[in-house]
Amino acid sequence: MIGVIGGTGNTGRAVVKALKEKGSEFRCLVRDPEAAKKLFGEVVELEYGDVSDHSSVEKGLEGCEKLFLLTGHSPALAEQEIGTIQAAKRAGVNYIVKLSGGDAVATEDCPSLIGRSHWQIEQALKESGLEWTILRPGFFMQNLINTAGMVKGQSKVMMPISSTVKIAMIDVNDTGDVAAEVLTKPGHESMTYFLSGHAYTLEDFTSILSNELGSDIPYLEIPLEAAVKAMKERDMPDWLIDHQSALMGIVNSGIAGTTNDHIANLSGHAPSTLEQFVKNHIDLFKN
Repeated sequence: MIGVIGGTGNTGRAVVKALKEKGSEFRCLVRDPEAAKKLFGEVVELEYGDVSDHSSVEKGLEGCEKLFLLTGHSPALAEQEIGTIQAAKRAGVNYIVKLSGGDAVATEDCPSLIGRSHWQIEQALKESGLEWTILRPGFFMQNLINTAGMVKGQSKVMMPISSTVKIAMIDVNDTGDVAAEVLTKPGHESMTYFLSGHAYTLEDFTSILSNELGSDIPYLEIPLEAAVKAMKERDMPDWLIDHQSALMGIVNSGIAGTTNDHIANLSGHAPSTLEQFVKNHIDLFKN
């Protein structure tokens, strides 16, 4: 039995979908089983479990040998996931697949609290005595959906990222396929995989978007200070502003443009293209 924590989010839903397609036996631990039932219907086994309440996690994971671990960004990320690893071990879990930050994010000295937290969790997992695999995804294409309001309202995309820097973008569905593979097939223990798809610029994104919409959607690079000011005006907490700012800096350094074959080799299919992603989500960008 596989336990899944984080199954109701974008990436988690992709993992659930991939596990269902494989016919795997799994159970999702969720904070609100009734809400999750509306999302999944009766086809997914649900159990109450809250990463802020480690006793509930331990109870919810009884009978599970494996665990997929993913929690949302929070200042309490390290505390929640390290406690969950300990609770999983007490429950009898012997193998954990953790979804972490990217290679340049999950570091001991990352300027983002979230990045440092992922690094701390990874160290705790490696020292837990359990078998483990760490997945470090790159830039999710789904993040680009956040520009839909701007596209519909202003007919442009503005971000504090260089128009020429390459970004290795991936679809959460590819991440889900990889996670399901390493959860169900042996040979991935003690491995850390950076998941990287095809590399694009944000001008590539707006060019594809323009073609699909039939109207010109330019990309405009703005100063980081302007983006931070906008985030503060939306009352975004300081820790999240710091995280977003750190990600922008990492992307602008060019390090996030590195590509590899892990998605193809692990999932058995080529990573999704940005063209496919835009086509699949184009209605979100239409008025």
